[in-house]
Amino acid sequence: MDEPVITNLFKFVSIRPIQKFTERETRYTVIRDPREFAQEDSILFERLARKLANPEVALNKWNAFNLSDFRVLMEAHSSLVQRYEQLDSNDDTLDGKRLLQEYGVLSIINGYESELFEQAWDVLYTAECTGSDAGQRLELPMAVLRVLHFSQLVDENEKPTRTLALDALCAKPAIPIAFHNALSVPTKKMDKTGEMTDYSKRTLLLRELALELEATKRLLDIVTSTPAFINPAMKKINTDNLGESSHSQFSLSTVPSLSSLKGQISELQASIINNVGVPEEAPIPVAAELLETHLSKLYKQAFNFSNDQEFQGYMKQIQGLGTIIKDIPFFDLNDPSSAKDVDVSGRIVPLGIGDLKVVKQTLLEYVPGEVAHIENVLIGESKERKHRKLDRTETTLFTSEEETKETERDTQSTDRFELKGEVEQTIKEDLSLKAGLTVTATLGPVITTATGDLAYSTSKQNSQKNSSNFAREVVDRSVSKVQTKTKLERTTKTLNEVEEINTHGINNVGGPEHVVGIYRWVDKRYSAQIYNYGVRLLLEFIVPEPAAFYRAAQMHQDLKVNAKPPEDFKDIYDNPITADAITEGNYREYASRYNAAGITPPPPKYTYVGASIVKDSLELGKTISMSTDKLLVPEGYTLKYFKATYSLLWKHHGMASLQIKDQFYKILDNGSPHGNVSNNTIGEKNWGNLDPKEPDNEVYYTSGSVPASITTYDVAALAININGICLCTKEKYAKWQLETFDKIYTAYQALQTAYDQKVKEAEAKESFEVQGKNPLMNREIQKNELKKLCITMMTGQHFKGFNAMTDPPSKPKKHPEVDIYEALKEGPIVQFFEQAFEWEQMTYIYYPYFWGRKKNWIEVSKISDPDPLFMQFLNAGYARVVVPVPLAYKDAVLSLLQSKTTDLSEKVKEIWERPTINDPLYVSIEHEIRNQTDDLAGAKPEGKPWEFTLPTTLVWLQPDPQLPVFP
Repeated sequence: MDEPVITNLFKFVSIRPIQKFTERETRYTVIRDPREFAQEDSILFERLARKLANPEVALNKWNAFNLSDFRVLMEAHSSLVQRYEQLDSNDDTLDGKRLLQEYGVLSIINGYESELFEQAWDVLYTAECTGSDAGQRLELPMAVLRVLHFSQLVDENEKPTRTLALDALCAKPAIPIAFHNALSVPTKKMDKTGEMTDYSKRTLLLRELALELEATKRLLDIVTSTPAFINPAMKKINTDNLGESSHSQFSLSTVPSLSSLKGQISELQASIINNVGVPEEAPIPVAAELLETHLSKLYKQAFNFSNDQEFQGYMKQIQGLGTIIKDIPFFDLNDPSSAKDVDVSGRIVPLGIGDLKVVKQTLLEYVPGEVAHIENVLIGESKERKHRKLDRTETTLFTSEEETKETERDTQSTDRFELKGEVEQTIKEDLSLKAGLTVTATLGPVITTATGDLAYSTSKQNSQKNSSNFAREVVDRSVSKVQTKTKLERTTKTLNEVEEINTHGINNVGGPEHVVGIYRWVDKRYSAQIYNYGVRLLLEFIVPEPAAFYRAAQMHQDLKVNAKPPEDFKDIYDNPITADAITEGNYREYASRYNAAGITPPPPKYTYVGASIVKDSLELGKTISMSTDKLLVPEGYTLKYFKATYSLLWKHHGMASLQIKDQFYKILDNGSPHGNVSNNTIGEKNWGNLDPKEPDNEVYYTSGSVPASITTYDVAALAININGICLCTKEKYAKWQLETFDKIYTAYQALQTAYDQKVKEAEAKESFEVQGKNPLMNREIQKNELKKLCITMMTGQHFKGFNAMTDPPSKPKKHPEVDIYEALKEGPIVQFFEQAFEWEQMTYIYYPYFWGRKKNWIEVSKISDPDPLFMQFLNAGYARVVVPVPLAYKDAVLSLLQSKTTDLSEKVKEIWERPTINDPLYVSIEHEIRNQTDDLAGAKPEGKPWEFTLPTTLVWLQPDPQLPVFP
């Protein structure tokens, strides 16, 4: 015959409640701060505790006190205690007034008793907060309070008995609960942003990373949204005087610099700019590129801490970081150590001391219960039932993209400049040289007459007719035919089939009678007995979702599947990742996680375009206009800023203005004695208003050709270069996000589909295995989970500090090894919590699922298990747990619950030393083994046992066709 199985059915306690003493009964033995009960001072203690939370602040305040009178009162206290202890009988008396006078107490407190009381309490509070060595400072204010307390007793009774006097002189100061609760908040300090920050170096580094990431992201948003200058100032570079002409060079820019953001950025953002090395006068696009590079580095650092719960906590706490958190993929978010370690001193209050009683259940037998199903087969009838389960998954993905872009431009321009100048120069040079020589020869005097008639008549008529026909035929035929064809075809066809066929047949052909099969539910019959384990100190805990860790662990089981599931496609809020969450900072991480192929980088934030206008030999004194349509903005971009440089050769009253689309910019205005620009009277040309147009909102020039033109007067030649800075549109960036998201999500689906197929194959193989676990194993799982939660509630820690074994990454090549010092530190903690509490006698009850997280209700309510008690554990929203403590460990456990020491090792060291064999706290290993294996040791049965029945989900085929009869 099988041995009976005895397990705990439930446990209960007969509590001897804590005896509460009234104020009258503790009048002489307890000292209270009179301000505790004043309504107007109800928040005094909270404020005081917050000021003293930092031990350094408390110590500085302690050193600032003038404690000379207090030291006199401390010596008086010691003398008074000694005098009363020397009395033989408790009823003996002494003259209290005389003693106070003798030890100099009355001269100090005379008339200042209330002020001294308040000062002594303040000194006590300060000493309490000075750190781990506060004990040596507490003696002084406690002695002063006791002397003042004794003085109040003497005012009522000048000759108190020895008992009353020693009660007053040894009274315990009671720290107000408001001060204690406020002081229990973990010590933190405020940083410049007003946020809380811990003291540890690692914590500070993580917080600084989160803050810098947030600040850089916001700073980049501010920089990229900086508008262009609507009224940019013309910058004169150089002007050369060339006689009657002048040569001027100018520049005009709508590009703002980083200095224009003063007053819009925080102190932290200013320090980031300084650390990155962005010059103050750097143009906005340059600053944006430097900050983008810095932000990418921060993202890479953040990815290293994507599984660090402390870092995730800071990311959640930073105000305004909701949109940034989605930029960082956090994987494996089911780490059970997500909560912070906190100080819980004084928050767990014992139930009291009582008799621990346990109801033990003994399994007697399995018995048939009610009818579950009846199968009828008539004579000559044959039944066959085939259950075919076909799981077919067919995935066909076809993507085809084709883009054709053709641009043909035919520009034929004829610029004909006909200059016909008629220059006639007539030079008439009449040179008349008349020289006459006449010779008359006669006898007598000689008469010579010479007449030379030289007439040089030069008529030089230089008639030069210059007819210069300057014809410049420019035929610019530009046929730019860009034909881009992108055809991407991707076909993925996955066909997975899992078929399971179950055949169930009943053949009654030729049978003598009808066949009836009766299926019945199987019930368990138990016997229950109450056992009394004696007097214990009892602690009560209300713990949330006791099976939370176990459920999470089961979700990650591989079910003997030779494959790993892909990382959940979810963000930090446990929501599905969307296309908006894909950014230039994290798309590589997602692509590598899910083995996505064909991922293209994001479009650049800025791109640059340019155009020029060059003209020479312009006619002076006339208004001339020129334009260009070569300032082409790429598709998906807008012209955000531009910069233009000019070189003008002009005379007299040179003027020039630039127009880009509907914006006017005055370049040159040398004025004119013949007219005024504002009056539109220069020559006969109507110049209009050349002042820049101020739009209601910032103008972005859309994709395509942006017209640019220049109008001049008295300008002989010009050269203009226009450089445009284009910003990527939200639509183009969103298109890239969507395309990248589709590829990543497709890769994720492929991995998930492959894993699901492996799981289904494994499930088909295991379809005939026994479901559930042994109930005794389930009880151990329940106890361990409840035990872990109770220790966390008692200590405020989540077992993060237990690292006594090394964890080499290249296992099994390198083996885990013991960290000796860490093991010596952790060993006493483990021993104390295993021996100070009787975990095997833990009493618990489960509360329904709706007390747990609402988002898990549907999932939790569907959980089923053949073991009904284990199913309650899996579904529970909360559990109430009562843990017994042996009276030998009562003082140590009570001290543990009140200790403010944050380090668990130090906390245990303060309250408990590892016992030796002769120590009453010593638990031998034999006794410890028996406690774990024989839970009836030391138990005494009470009352008579009784029997009860529990239903199960098991079904049994009854061997005969008779319907059951229940008496």
